[in-house]
Amino acid sequence: MAHAAASKLTTHLLYKFPCSAVDLLEPGEAEASLPCPGTHSGLSYALRVNGDSMTSLYPGQRSYPEGTIIFVDPDKPLTNGCRVIAKINGEVIFKSYAEDMGHIYLRPINPTYSPMEVTGKIISFCGVIISSYTPK
Repeated sequence: MAHAAASKLTTHLLYKFPCSAVDLLEPGEAEASLPCPGTHSGLSYALRVNGDSMTSLYPGQRSYPEGTIIFVDPDKPLTNGCRVIAKINGEVIFKSYAEDMGHIYLRPINPTYSPMEVTGKIISFCGVIISSYTPK
């Protein structure tokens, strides 16, 4: 299992390139092998969240605090409002994908962080979050 920073720099979509953002490990090299809950493609993988930009400050809202395990499917299409893993300027980030009036943004859940407009920038989308859990 690799790590994805929840609070990093981002820019906007010009092209969707194949993503090599996440460490590709050989079988047996991962931190752990976890069963993926729900339906997923054969290329799905899990990451551990670092940082707090995807942590909600409000009870009852979806939140991904540091240490949360997120399951990512690179074959799932991007949709407005989905959570994504992206790579920009060599950095892997975890944010919410948003389209608004012809612009594309990567937005944090935590309001103390600013959204990043990525319109017109070269960015790789590495997958959509399909599930998560917080280890105890």
